[in-house]
Amino acid sequence: MAAITRGVVLGSLLALLLAGCGGGSAVRVDRLGLPLNRPVTQQEVRRLAIVSLLYPGSTVVRAIGMDERKQAGEREPDPAFAGTIAVAAVPADVLLAWYGRQLSARGYRPATYYKLAGQSTGRAWTAPGDREQVQVGIYAPGNSAAGPVPAGHVGYEAIVVNYRVTGPPPQ
Repeated sequence: MAAITRGVVLGSLLALLLAGCGGGSAVRVDRLGLPLNRPVTQQEVRRLAIVSLLYPGSTVVRAIGMDERKQAGEREPDPAFAGTIAVAAVPADVLLAWYGRQLSARGYRPATYYKLAGQSTGRAWTAPGDREQVQVGIYAPGNSAAGPVPAGHVGYEAIVVNYRVTGPPPQ
């Protein structure tokens, strides 16, 4: 037993020493634990608990996301994001109000939302003290992104976007 404990302690010390040998290469993270000095992956964003926040009774159509990537000639990379396309038996305004209450209770604050092509409306909220945003976009009727949407239902996407390069997203 003592040999196992000694091995664990020595292994831990070795790991700490090796971690310190990288000089300034240690990964720095923001308040949500996402890296600041290397590209963010959609899997890192997907690990945030807020990504799983869906309107009660929603049917998940599919998971969506993208790693952060730099486009040629652009100053900043396209941000990493992760989330879900879903369908819910609720009017759009009720769904957006529900997200507003849920996110406000968690310290998120409203932000400017730029709707995407194929969306009729949406809202955004910025994480407390950070650069991440939750964005909820409502698909226009007939848009195929959510697949067939039954009458009385709404197709929507709820994503977490990581704007890490220049600070908070536009307000």
